[in-house]
Amino acid sequence: MDDAAWNKRKSKVMTFLDSNDIGEMRQVIEWNITTGDNDADNRKRYWTSITTLFGMLPNSPITRGRESTLPDEIAQTVLNICATVSAEASNYHSSGIMATVLEKHGKSGGGLYETDEYASSVEKTVKGRLTRYYRNHEKGLEGQEHTWDGSIDDNGAPLVNYVVKAEAEEEE
Repeated sequence: MDDAAWNKRKSKVMTFLDSNDIGEMRQVIEWNITTGDNDADNRKRYWTSITTLFGMLPNSPITRGRESTLPDEIAQTVLNICATVSAEASNYHSSGIMATVLEKHGKSGGGLYETDEYASSVEKTVKGRLTRYYRNHEKGLEGQEHTWDGSIDDNGAPLVNYVVKAEAEEEE
């Protein structure tokens, strides 16, 4: 693994570690990173170890498929928000009447959601929206579209600039 690929992956991991408490697992991951920095010939082995450890975490920054093009800090913030949203959606759906009235879209087969399906659906929606809002911010669409600069409040909620469209005045 060359220096550029190693440093890109390392940056993603360090950003995650800065914003998440993973207990003693942190020491093992940091050891793999430090050792990988000093032993370029075996970086692929250290990276395999790191990905195995991250596979046990719910909001891992290391995923299969195409990587996010968001900056590492923003991508990690989105992952942290989505983890919270998923947990709260699970609780919301499993309480009271909600589990009996929330239905999947017809294109998804209809019927009622299972708790994990509902949480996953809400999480996917939030991730897509926050990504779109950040992209709108990058494009400078403030005032035209919903935007988000990546900032969060003290509770970890995104500070989105929602644009409210004025209703068209009726012609007389």
